[in-house]
Amino acid sequence: MNKIREKIQENLITLGEEIKNIHISGLYNSDGLKADPIESDLLTYDFSKQRINQKILDYLLEIPNLINLKESLDLLFAGKVVNPSEHLSVSHTLYRSDSSINNFELIKLERERIRSFLEDNNINLSYKNLICISIGGSRLGPELLYEFQGLDVPKKIYFCSSYDFLELKAALLNCEQKDTVVFACSKSFKTPEILKNLDYVKSWFSQDTSIQFEDRLYGISADASAMTAHGIKDTNQFLLLDSLGGRFSLWSAISLPAFVNADFEAYLDLLEGARLADEYTLEATWESNISVLMALLSVWNRNSLNINNHGIFTYNYKLRSLTKYIGQLSMESNGKSTNYESYTSPFFTTPLVWGGDGIESQHSTFQWLMQGKTETSCDFIGINDGNRDTLDSHEMLLSQVLAMTLGHQDKTNPYKTIRGNNPCSILQLDTLDLKSLGFLLALYEHKVFIEALILGIDSFDQWGVQLGKKLALNAKSNKGFLQGFYSSLLLPKS
Repeated sequence: MNKIREKIQENLITLGEEIKNIHISGLYNSDGLKADPIESDLLTYDFSKQRINQKILDYLLEIPNLINLKESLDLLFAGKVVNPSEHLSVSHTLYRSDSSINNFELIKLERERIRSFLEDNNINLSYKNLICISIGGSRLGPELLYEFQGLDVPKKIYFCSSYDFLELKAALLNCEQKDTVVFACSKSFKTPEILKNLDYVKSWFSQDTSIQFEDRLYGISADASAMTAHGIKDTNQFLLLDSLGGRFSLWSAISLPAFVNADFEAYLDLLEGARLADEYTLEATWESNISVLMALLSVWNRNSLNINNHGIFTYNYKLRSLTKYIGQLSMESNGKSTNYESYTSPFFTTPLVWGGDGIESQHSTFQWLMQGKTETSCDFIGINDGNRDTLDSHEMLLSQVLAMTLGHQDKTNPYKTIRGNNPCSILQLDTLDLKSLGFLLALYEHKVFIEALILGIDSFDQWGVQLGKKLALNAKSNKGFLQGFYSSLLLPKS
């Protein structure tokens, strides 16, 4: 398989050389590229403004068979070991699968406990504020879901992870102990940021002696004993499978805090959207498979066109945290070069993923995209549900795509020329609801996995992150640890 990957990379470089001097406008107008928008159950994908021709697309669509993609997808959805460096299966698809409920007792149990919490627990009646102590995937997913629900919600949720406590202090200024509950979310329940913030909020609750903090404290983790050790009652614990990665944990109890303003049916809508994306990815032909095409184009843009960054721009306020979520999903998963067999990928792996709100970006970073010298590939994500405001945003999205890709020549005033030539795709949701959001997020998950299969790396480990945690703990326990790296002049005086 490694020889196959090396041959794929060689072919991609050759094809890239063939079109490196051809502008997107030339490819689009004369090539006859068969790139009609792809309509799935809940969204439409348009990749007609990518820097490819029909010959390139035909070759890209051969790659899934060369890497035995169908077999790998079957292993993923069956919950088999696809994280070989840690010898773990991967369970995020099982959390949204109907059949897994009967086969995996913990998933079945926890889904029922989520239902009970949202339907029966007095949290829905008594408390105004929820402090969610979380970081990484345990934070980005629930925070996205909370913002997606809009501004008019009865319960305010504050997400806190900062090590300097300023984020938590700012949140507590808006809270009273009698109106507040706390969720501590950590897969290992050993993450220093989580535990330090938990200690701080414990101290804050102690200021009101009439309240039993343990009654207000809930935990979500794969380690029940660790939660118990930090004062979380068994009845207030929600358990995760050890095979569930943090950046893929949105589908589990990790999302529970975000749904206190909704209900259990809303949570099921999210899962249903993701399940539909799973089904679609398994069944669609390669040429009509959005996840597959996104992965192939990502590898193409990074390796054949040497584009080292990818912008994601959203055109709806409810999606304002989506870029951060996809950024972590992409870069923590595929920001690697060597796999567990000590094989170094011949490819450039994932690009830098950045972006943000499209309208705001038009008045800042788009200037750099349009007239700077650095090329960027982009995903533009919008809504087209017939609502006037939504349509206005969508029209703005389309106009920016045209500027980014086709550009504008002004021979009289060259300084007004827009370079264009940035390969762009458009993902257009039919409606803005949780089912559609679940569908979109799951498509990006599969895109990341498929991309990793092409690159020859493991999407599901994160040894760089683990090293960072280890070094932080060493620095904490050994006062002289940092002296070997930095001059004492750069360190605070003890």
